Amino acid sequence: MKQFKFLAMALLAMVMSVGFVACSSDDDDDNNGGGSVTSGKKLMSITEGDENETFYTITFDYNSNGQLIKAGETDNPYISLDWTSNSIILKDNEESSVNITLKDNKVTAANSADNSSDISFKYSGNSLTNFIEYDSKVSAEYNHKITWENGNITKTEDGEGNINVATYYEDKVNKHPTIDITALNLDDAIPAEYGELLYLAHPSLFGSYNKNLLKSVTSKGETVNYSYELDKDGYPTKITETVDNHTNTIYTLTWK
Repeated sequence: MKQFKFLAMALLAMVMSVGFVACSSDDDDDNNGGGSVTSGKKLMSITEGDENETFYTITFDYNSNGQLIKAGETDNPYISLDWTSNSIILKDNEESSVNITLKDNKVTAANSADNSSDISFKYSGNSLTNFIEYDSKVSAEYNHKITWENGNITKTEDGEGNINVATYYEDKVNKHPTIDITALNLDDAIPAEYGELLYLAHPSLFGSYNKNLLKSVTSKGETVNYSYELDKDGYPTKITETVDNHTNTIYTLTWK
């Protein structure tokens, strides 16, 4: 999709730990370290647009346990999900499927049903440090590397050597990863179109996530900056993505 790269490709950070207890109260732990599928508020929708128009809206539907079961446009679901105690089956709107394996409360593997792409995950403690993709179509392996400093992902490097360097707002706490998932190219960790929507709903499936809100990402000589409007609980309700001091994309988010 990459329509959503932040959602910003024609639409962690990261990454986190799972259990299957749903919490929607903002009094619960924010899960920056793991424990439950849903903690704090649930992400209900994201609208992408600019100052003049709305491009599209993605909505997120959950079951009674707080687990994501469907995400996409109202009349066009992009993905659907079935959960068990140790796996998630993700299907996209082309009926391709991915089996996501859970162990010790974290995602350990993501395998496409047609065996074209297999991804394994490596952690240091609760922090994801690598996800390694094997593409059987071209018999190639891609090692995506993740560097952490002071509780934030400061650098990511994909399997082809492309590097993203990130900065953060030291005075703004990250209540729930959003823009950073795609801005840091972490959406490649699920081998399915729109797979990042699972991350957006349940970032705690992949271990620890960024402590602070993302401020900028520099890649290939270009810097993208991010600014936020927050609700009373510190969740982002508006994210403005700016390239070369020109407003590029505006994302509006709703929470429950």
